[in-house]
Amino acid sequence: MIRKEMNRIAVILFLIIATEAHAQKATPILERKISLQLFQEKIPYVLDQIARAGGFSFSYNNSIISPEERVTVNASETTVREVLAGIFGQTMEYREKGNHLILRKAETKDAPQPYIMFTGYVQDAITGERIPDASVYDKKSISSVITDEYGFFRLKLDKKNEPVVVQVNKIHYRDTAVTLSNAAKQHLIIEIHHLPYTLTRKEVVPDTLHKESLEMPYEEDVNVQNIDQPIYRDIQISFLPFLGSNGSLSGNVINNYSINMLGGYSRGTRQIELGFIVNMDREDVSWMQVAGIGNLVGGNVYGLQASGFFNVNGGETKAAQLTGFGNVNFGDVQGVQVAGAANTNLASMQGVQIAGIGNFNRCSSKGVQVAGVTNIQIGDYTGSQFSAIGNFTSQRISGSQIAAVFNYGRKVHGTQIGLINYADSLGGVPVGLISFVNKGYHKLELSADEIFYTNIAFRTGVRQFYNIILAGYKPESSSSAEPVWTAGYGIGSAPRLTRWLHFNFDLTAQHVDQGTYTSQLSLLNKLHIGLDFRVARKLSLYGGVTLNAYLTKSGYPDYPVLFTNYQPNIFFEQTYSNGNNLKMWWGLKVGIRLL
Repeated sequence: MIRKEMNRIAVILFLIIATEAHAQKATPILERKISLQLFQEKIPYVLDQIARAGGFSFSYNNSIISPEERVTVNASETTVREVLAGIFGQTMEYREKGNHLILRKAETKDAPQPYIMFTGYVQDAITGERIPDASVYDKKSISSVITDEYGFFRLKLDKKNEPVVVQVNKIHYRDTAVTLSNAAKQHLIIEIHHLPYTLTRKEVVPDTLHKESLEMPYEEDVNVQNIDQPIYRDIQISFLPFLGSNGSLSGNVINNYSINMLGGYSRGTRQIELGFIVNMDREDVSWMQVAGIGNLVGGNVYGLQASGFFNVNGGETKAAQLTGFGNVNFGDVQGVQVAGAANTNLASMQGVQIAGIGNFNRCSSKGVQVAGVTNIQIGDYTGSQFSAIGNFTSQRISGSQIAAVFNYGRKVHGTQIGLINYADSLGGVPVGLISFVNKGYHKLELSADEIFYTNIAFRTGVRQFYNIILAGYKPESSSSAEPVWTAGYGIGSAPRLTRWLHFNFDLTAQHVDQGTYTSQLSLLNKLHIGLDFRVARKLSLYGGVTLNAYLTKSGYPDYPVLFTNYQPNIFFEQTYSNGNNLKMWWGLKVGIRLL
């Protein structure tokens, strides 16, 4: 019995020791805390003692260490990172490999750098506890970082904005501002004070927050939780939520203007917001908001709100809502709601609500058709069709078709505007994501340029204005490297110069990826200018120049290599204050076109 108890105790002790060892091993070397008292000792000896105290080893070239220089260390439960910063300042770089810490001289360049790198910790002013998930940001440049699980941050700021007032915010802590300059200490300990008792943001500053009744996406985002006071910017351009000019602070910024490619997310809009797919605002929107699919607003809407599918608001609407499917409101409506299917309002209505499913005619008609879902015309139609989803005319329409999703007309004497447009013949110009005119312009193109030697594109529409869907592929010479590929969209025009010669002007945007997908901003924009030589009835040759603009995130290390066999002249390169890098160069493109 005694032997069994002894075995049980031994197992428990072993588990405790193993757990402690694992915790120590799991802690990154730079975050391990040591206590060490040394007075005027040589640096090699000091490094040896730090390694012993932290349970790791150093690896470095002896030439980068001054063997005779003496330093004093007075550390009590201090991280290895801070101890090394006290010895070397910003002159060393550190890299962890296994249980080794590699020391390297920090790169120094003759030309002054346009930025300053600040590092440090955010900690509780009373307990000294390091605080994870704190927001550290600069309102002016929209540069921001989140402290890691050890409270550490690394923030790069533009020198031209110094001195910089850096904001440090954490939910349930008082907002803190720190003024930084190049002359200031670049490794910082920023202390923030816990609120005297736990309050929600609305209780702390009731006048600065809108009372939301709508559960918005991304409300659990760290910056949304931490930062209460809004940040104001003139314009936002985004590809997806948090992937744009406002970066990770998108949900905290109120913009005057916002342009969103696939989707946008912001705290609010004061002038105009345009989105091809969806716009999302946590609080108020004023004047105009337009989206291809939908708008989602947590606060009030003052002005025009239009979308192809839905509008959902958490507050009052004091203007007009236009949508193809439904409007949903949790507050008062003091304007006009127009919907194809339904209007839903859970408070009072002080305006006009218009909703309908569709218009259907079996005979020739004249006038205007307006519907929330679809207009269907069997026979000729004189006038215009407007709908949020689609328009259909089986014969001739002498007017325009405008819809959020699709338009169909056999012979259209007017303009088609919609996400997808089809016509047998068209007297005007189709404007949409995809437009197909049977007796119009549609080309299948195989081409090569200085980056992608294999490209395929499909052009469809009319010569005055067509849509382009394109993709490119570049296999890597090394068998271990993953291939580079791209996909994108564009628009263009091909005015006729002679019977056999056409001028081409195209604008395209492509996302460049390697392997499966590149998650960061990797947008290659091209302006194509060239000539199309008609060789046969369904065959032409194309050649022209391209102006290329490649937009990336400067801090992301794993972008694909664009140029392998040819290096163009980069005539413009700039890294902006938000971390986006833009490179521009001239290129060439040649190809053949079929159909």
